[in-house]
Amino acid sequence: MATKEKETPVVNEEKAMKDSLTFAVPKPKEEDGGPRVRIILPRLEDDGSVAVDQYEHVTLANEKGEEHTRILRGEFVDVTVPVYMALKERYGKQI
Repeated sequence: MATKEKETPVVNEEKAMKDSLTFAVPKPKEEDGGPRVRIILPRLEDDGSVAVDQYEHVTLANEKGEEHTRILRGEFVDVTVPVYMALKERYGKQI
């Protein structure tokens, strides 16, 4: 007596990815263990008509890629030396 083999269904991977709740999570960024500089940036004044973004955004690019840093104004923050040098160049004696 011969038995009939079951055929395995062909799954469309693209459709399966759209239907599933699975997604890729990027690896956490490794923290630079180098020296840090403690700074404080003055808060920007708010006149009440428009909400002012109190974050300073610093982007440094080199052969390793880009480094994005957000610094909250009005609070002490420890930043890397390259970020400090970029802010020092931009703001001078204010930091």
